[in-house]
Amino acid sequence: MGELSLAIAGLRATIVTRHRDMLDVLHDRYKGFLSPGPADWRIEAEVRRAVGHRADDDVLVSRDGAAGRFVVTRADFAGTVALPVRRASVTFADANEYSIDSFLRILYSLALVEARGLIVHAASLIRSGRAHLFSGPSGSGKTTLARLSTDVTLLSDELSIVRISEGQAHCYGTPFWGELARAGDDSSARLGGVYFLRHGSRHAVNAITPRQALERLLPNVLFFARDPELTAQVLEIAADLIDAVRAFDLGFRPDPGFWEVIDRA
Repeated sequence: MGELSLAIAGLRATIVTRHRDMLDVLHDRYKGFLSPGPADWRIEAEVRRAVGHRADDDVLVSRDGAAGRFVVTRADFAGTVALPVRRASVTFADANEYSIDSFLRILYSLALVEARGLIVHAASLIRSGRAHLFSGPSGSGKTTLARLSTDVTLLSDELSIVRISEGQAHCYGTPFWGELARAGDDSSARLGGVYFLRHGSRHAVNAITPRQALERLLPNVLFFARDPELTAQVLEIAADLIDAVRAFDLGFRPDPGFWEVIDRA
């Protein structure tokens, strides 16, 4: 057996497997987030070519009857996540980075709830010591905005993590990339604002109300579990996030001038 530990947004997970090729994939894919030390989570991973997974590509996350224990299935993997003891097990049909990354996204979306955190479909960047979160669905311009930004630290161009503590929101780098195909920096900063993206003919930033912001944020929160208790906690964390920072509608065209209107907002 071999193992490898990585830390994302302050949560360290040790992955244990007997498959050398999986460890090689993990080392290459998450090299910027490797972090030996005491683990918050333990994940036991296996590879079995014929595992009888679901026939479609949809993710299903459901309780298996035990408190805080969930079954996670997709066409290319099946596993369990036990929140009270912070342990998970998963069997992959193949040890490829796409499958592994997808399972880790699901695991962290569940594990972060206890840590008052969310994974958000958003690009995030640190500029002048503050993080900025740019949220929107596919095609809204997250990767374009990240490409256009200079003198910034990239946290993610696709999936960002925000955690709330003592009324403050902090944004963290993740290895979960989008079209940019580049992991974010393993760093964090206090969140200065949330911006909901739309393409426009000119750069424009307009403040929106907390209710409007929450309505626009929730569809962009990555969360798969169909569980009333966890869903209520996610809603509470999202509401606390909106209470902690100002939110804006950001219309932009593909040039870096949008930072000027952000600075003036």
